[in-house]
Amino acid sequence: MKNKQNMPLSTVLSVDTLNSLHHFNLAGKQSKGELHDFYELVYVEEGFYYVILDGERIVVPPSSCIVFAPNAFHSDDGIVKATATVRIVSFESASPEMHYFDNRILTPSTTDLAGLIDFFTECEQLCVHPPQQGGLCARDGVCAHQLQKIKSKLELFLLSQYQANDIKPLSHRKQYRKACFAEISSYLKAHLQESITCASLAAACGLSESVLKSLCREFCGCGPIDYLISLRLNAAKRLIRQSSMSFTEIATATGFGSLHYFSRTFKAHTGKTPTAYAKAP
Repeated sequence: MKNKQNMPLSTVLSVDTLNSLHHFNLAGKQSKGELHDFYELVYVEEGFYYVILDGERIVVPPSSCIVFAPNAFHSDDGIVKATATVRIVSFESASPEMHYFDNRILTPSTTDLAGLIDFFTECEQLCVHPPQQGGLCARDGVCAHQLQKIKSKLELFLLSQYQANDIKPLSHRKQYRKACFAEISSYLKAHLQESITCASLAAACGLSESVLKSLCREFCGCGPIDYLISLRLNAAKRLIRQSSMSFTEIATATGFGSLHYFSRTFKAHTGKTPTAYAKAP
């Protein structure tokens, strides 16, 4: 047929990689808090999940989810003892529409929830955390089409939640502040090795120190230097797991300078020495 018209198929959002997968009860577990440069979806299977996000105490009820945005600092409540059973998947996505989910609580329908549970169940069957390396990989013998299926299931769940709500664009002010924080984050990641102060960071990003501190509190729940330390620790963890560098080399590469300061800071934030972390499964 001449002049046939084809229909392009758009991609609203996509999941690019899966980083980790967990299923556990939070009773007795404590965390000083974390932030990371990828998305983390927490599905509350049973009980109530209490978390501090950007300085605000949040309660996520059973059969609900919360999606932590990249670089959003979150920690245990510290007051109410956690009892929830949760399933957690962390993943990366470059789709701009994913910002809709930033730090949002989701209340899926029964049908959508069944699809999410199916995703977790199949993902646990197909994937494994490689020992001594961290991260996530496919089990031996898993085919590419099986991995595409779990990718599609997670994307289908997210698309359903995206479609089910009124999508309101960010205000111009909010867009501007998010762009400013993104610039701060990008600068810090590119200059981890350097000696950075609040004053030098503010100058590099063209901001006043008060605005710099306000942006960091708004988007990661801590001050600029605490955020920098978290980025350095995340980079150090990756290098410990994925490189053959010595701890002294890692300390230098991530901006800690001395091995003593690196080891002391690492243990204070993770509860483990770099050596213990390297040996942990």
